[in-house]
Amino acid sequence: MIKVTKQLAQALLEMADDNNLVLLKTTKAVLASQLGMSQETLSRKLTFFQEKGDIELEDQRKIMLLNVEELKNI
Repeated sequence: MIKVTKQLAQALLEMADDNNLVLLKTTKAVLASQLGMSQETLSRKLTFFQEKGDIELEDQRKIMLLNVEELKNI
């Protein structure tokens, strides 16, 4: 599971704009598929990051990165 967590953290960092905002251009199902994980795993990991205070899920396609350094260190 550490590999999946690291993979998602790296993907979020790569997709973020200069304001640390990720605007998903696809659905979470497509993103999960692109990352080689199930949609359920993606949802669990996003919830995990949110509970830790690393991200904020603003709506279905907007994710604000709150703790970039923590995500980089995963």
